[in-house]
Amino acid sequence: MKKIKDERLKLKNLKDIRVLFLIQTIGIVVGILGYDFVTKGIDGMTDNPLWYVFMITAIVSAYLSIGISVDHEAQ
Repeated sequence: MKKIKDERLKLKNLKDIRVLFLIQTIGIVVGILGYDFVTKGIDGMTDNPLWYVFMITAIVSAYLSIGISVDHEAQ
C-alpha cells in the first residue's frame, strides 16, 4: 500500500471523509429518526437511543468546527 505524501492530497482526503460523514449522519437522521417522528411523534423519536448518539455527534462536530474557525481567524 502506497502512502500519500502530498499534504494537499491528505487535506482533500480528510475533506472527502468529512463530507461522507455528513451524508451518513443526514441519512440516519432523515431515515431512522424521521420515520420514528412520523410514526411515534416527537416523544418516540427522542426515546430512541440513536437520538442521543446523533445529539452527541452534533455537539462534538460543532465544538470541533469552532476550534478550527478560531484557529483560522487567529492566523
